[in-house]
Amino acid sequence: MARRRKKLWSKRSIYTTVDDREVEMDSSWEVLMAQRLDELSVRWVRDDTLKLGYVTRGRRKRKYIPDFYLPDYDLYIEVKGYWTDAARHKMKDVQERNPVRILILESMVDIMGVNLKDLE
Repeated sequence: MARRRKKLWSKRSIYTTVDDREVEMDSSWEVLMAQRLDELSVRWVRDDTLKLGYVTRGRRKRKYIPDFYLPDYDLYIEVKGYWTDAARHKMKDVQERNPVRILILESMVDIMGVNLKDLE
């Protein structure tokens, strides 16, 4: 039987929103981002059916699921604390292939520093 490898940089948890919804988060940084958006009274969505196409360096078609979508700003947010070459390629290709705005945050300082002006 194959064993699943645990991601060392990820800690799944349940976040309770200001309107008492329970949302599964993939990392503590995503929880921090959700808290920050709630502090700013920004409506956000996490939706596994929301997918953006990209092509890997090996030319395989894939779907990227953004960490957050802000419908009132028509903006996606990606919380990315650990970068690999493949992840850099993915984000570049997603942005080139899809007519969307993506705010990429690379540290807890970036997350805590987000303000409404950054979202416009």
